[in-house]
Amino acid sequence: MKRNHIILSATICLLAFGLRTAANQIVYPWRACPAIAPVGKSIDILYDNPAALPVDSIILSGPYNRVVLSADTVQRGRFEYDSFTRAAVGTLIRITIPEGTPEELYDLIVKSGGETNVSRRSVKVLNAFRNPHRFIHISDPHMSRQWVGTPENGYAKELELLDRFIEVANIIHPEYVIVTGDIIHDYTRFDADSLGWGGVVRSGFDHPPLAEEKYKNFFEGAHGFSGVYGFDAPVFSIPGNHDFYGPKADDYTAKAAQWNKLMGRRVYGFSYFDTRIVASDDYLGDPVIDIPNQAPMSGLQGRLLDDFLNIHGSGKLRVMAQHRHDRVDTSFMNRHRINILLNGHNHQPHEEFVGTTPTLSIRPGAVCRSGEIANWEKILGFFRLFTVDGDTFHYTPPLRFCENPTAPYDQLVMKLTLEFSKDNTGLSDSNEAILTNCFNLDLPGCHVRFVMPKNKDGYRVTGGEVYQTIENSRVVVLDVRADVSANSHKTVTVSARRLPDG
Repeated sequence: MKRNHIILSATICLLAFGLRTAANQIVYPWRACPAIAPVGKSIDILYDNPAALPVDSIILSGPYNRVVLSADTVQRGRFEYDSFTRAAVGTLIRITIPEGTPEELYDLIVKSGGETNVSRRSVKVLNAFRNPHRFIHISDPHMSRQWVGTPENGYAKELELLDRFIEVANIIHPEYVIVTGDIIHDYTRFDADSLGWGGVVRSGFDHPPLAEEKYKNFFEGAHGFSGVYGFDAPVFSIPGNHDFYGPKADDYTAKAAQWNKLMGRRVYGFSYFDTRIVASDDYLGDPVIDIPNQAPMSGLQGRLLDDFLNIHGSGKLRVMAQHRHDRVDTSFMNRHRINILLNGHNHQPHEEFVGTTPTLSIRPGAVCRSGEIANWEKILGFFRLFTVDGDTFHYTPPLRFCENPTAPYDQLVMKLTLEFSKDNTGLSDSNEAILTNCFNLDLPGCHVRFVMPKNKDGYRVTGGEVYQTIENSRVVVLDVRADVSANSHKTVTVSARRLPDG
């Protein structure tokens, strides 16, 4: 049974105020491809607005603050975001992140013609890019391959491990997370045995859980378990060979269009300071036009990624994400001098060098249950942490986030924990956070968020560095970074200052 968590989310606030939401009208930033923006910079929102309703306002909503924006520009036209399916929207909205906006992962809200549309956890605002910066790579969660409970009222078994991994990732506090495919599964296994096999297998449009529910589990979680929206970092996802549900395996247009409908962008690029990241799809699109069987990046998606790198420049370091580990377009790698190729597909961790740059081709293993119980020691519970510093990088070996990934949820032994000595919801004017790092590596910049009652004299923090304070009418939020050495504990304390009156 999942432990009780106190959740303060913008979505709960939205529901409390009775706002009506419409799915899939904000196509970017959205599920597959969120946005990262420093203050003072602009974001172009792709908005599906066929009735050309007026855009009334745009809001960034975080758990402790809201920022109300007005559109810089609203353009009408045809704005294509998938060159294979020709998926497009009719409205492009440009906004600018105002100075003073707190660093946070925000819900994006667009109010238009009496409707309220929400793209959850889709805009990461930064005071400035960090150099060096860190990102986490995971792959092949296969969310909903195993289903617990009834088809209509169950949940993906994989959520049990993902939920606990998110706790670890949020302490590490990377700048972003990349998931290299097989995020859901094209069939559903009910009543699996202890190794994740057997039971009843279903697939298709007519048997719940439907594709919408599978993706909902991946992002929103279910039955008290957190999905991807539980990460405090933006999560970028690409397709794998199992990332469809219902269409036939050779109906490439239907598979890619389903991704567009439920995820948004399928092939894209984004930047983090001087790092360029390109995300490809080596499974859903047509193997002749979009993804040629030979030289995969010579098709439609390769041209899109070429354009991104040509327009935005090569930066100082280039990362490419694809699903399949054994389908590398070395011509593209060499032409753009790709430094890191992230992949999955094969669930066993691996690394090698390819091409002339040379390019590090690497996969992390599988972080969730996906039928790998029998091979868990080699495969299950793994992620990798990368640190990028200008034109150089380093990376960890495969890190298992818990000691025993085959154990029941309540018996998982975590490798990194954060425990508060008191309630951390703004009721106590002092607190203590204990960070325990059981990894065999130092973890700089671990994140602690103290939620404190308002105090006119402020707060004193020891054991870490306060990098941000957010204050609203009820509480003061102190965001703290703390360095935690390998196999050690770190205590961070906060207490109210008491200055003499007068």
